Amino acid sequence: MAPSRGLGFLILSGVLSLSDCMMPPPASEKATDAARELNVAARFGRIDVAAGLAASGAREAFILRRATWGGDIRVVDVELGGLTMPDSAHAVFQVDYAWIRTDEDTLRSTRVAQHWSSIGGAWALESEKRVAGDVGLFGEHVDVLRPRQHDTQFATKVIRED
Repeated sequence: MAPSRGLGFLILSGVLSLSDCMMPPPASEKATDAARELNVAARFGRIDVAAGLAASGAREAFILRRATWGGDIRVVDVELGGLTMPDSAHAVFQVDYAWIRTDEDTLRSTRVAQHWSSIGGAWALESEKRVAGDVGLFGEHVDVLRPRQHDTQFATKVIRED
């Protein structure tokens, strides 16, 4: 009888271990996955995919903010910098963007706070705002000062024989 009792214990512990594996991921993991998917898709020009993860009321503004991406603005890298969750249905991500204007060679950096909400278990971007770094990532008007180009060569004289 003792061996069957041990076998029953092994089976029960195996079933309990499997049930741990089948638990749904925590809210923070689902939110992180959604934020990563949206930002990586937008970085690579898949605005249609990214916009699908924005809340319906925020979708048009989301697309307008990224209208210059792939044209005047090239996003070089995106990184999720931090997460705070006031409750299990709301999350705020700090997202760091590295980007350049296509008509210059200066690498710029902008930090954006993205506010997400879980609606029926699906996470959606509600709003976003630049909180630090360079202005211009979202198409804000920026006066770019460029140095005047001077001809730095010395004046030349051409000697011709007539």
